Amino acid sequence: MSLRKPYRSVNEQLRILRSRGMAVDASAGHVLRREGYYPIVNGYKDLFLDRKACLTAGDDRYGTGARFDDLYALFLFDRELRELLFSSITRAEAALKAVCAHEFTGLHPDEVNPYLNPDYYDSRCRPSAMALIDKVFKRILELDGNPRNRGDYGGKAYIRHCMEDHNGQVPLWVLANDLSFGQTVWFFQVQSPAVRLAVAESFTGLYADTHDRPRRITIKRLDSIFNRLVFYRNLCAHDERCYCARYDGRANENVYQAIGDLGYLLDKDDYLELFGRFSALVARVTSTMPSRSQAILSAMGVRERELADRAEIILRS
Repeated sequence: MSLRKPYRSVNEQLRILRSRGMAVDASAGHVLRREGYYPIVNGYKDLFLDRKACLTAGDDRYGTGARFDDLYALFLFDRELRELLFSSITRAEAALKAVCAHEFTGLHPDEVNPYLNPDYYDSRCRPSAMALIDKVFKRILELDGNPRNRGDYGGKAYIRHCMEDHNGQVPLWVLANDLSFGQTVWFFQVQSPAVRLAVAESFTGLYADTHDRPRRITIKRLDSIFNRLVFYRNLCAHDERCYCARYDGRANENVYQAIGDLGYLLDKDDYLELFGRFSALVARVTSTMPSRSQAILSAMGVRERELADRAEIILRS
């Protein structure tokens, strides 16, 4: 059987790129050996293709002026964007864990592991809450009846310490360390209206602590923000293409929207740093690839002329 995607040496890969109209210099071989052909070329070629020529040839054809250096620059730009976004989202994740643990436990202060009680969740979300309890919480605590459980609690010493030395009492603020961002958002979204409101009010208070102009952060806004941020967090964690990714495939659910979302969740100085670094990335990519910069910015949902105005608004907030 012939392979649809046969092995190609680096030299063969370079010849393929040249035969398809891409300018390739001497450093490209080293880059392909270090990074791989697929992540760079297949991941970022779209902006460089001549669509009409591709249809005629039946395979990839690059447009006039396409250079491997620019393709690699876009790859590196996206890597830096992922790293910047990921580090900021982890701060938002930490805040959500802290706030949820505080508000939920505050309503059930004298109970052991109250998060295992399905009656403490929104009755309209009971099937989802039961799934969270059974498939996440009980698995972490090794209470799910799985014969493969060995008492090591996934290697998490802090869980084992509570289970063995504190009679199985694992406070939510301890358990939260072993939850993914998506699981934490799940927990928030199946909470009772009282807890969800308390979480929203807590984020409103956190925002007011570091901003001159208060802003009310609603439950609805938090749901929207966290759904987007989970999508981008997972994408960043798995090294997937980020700059043009759209949550739910919607044009307005883009990277720039995610950057804006973080303005509700981070302290003002942290957000100013994030926005400044993001603006610097944008400035660099526009100067490196002026002929393709508009397509890149459009894919992210950025209007370059708005960046300076947005920075001024943040400073005054």
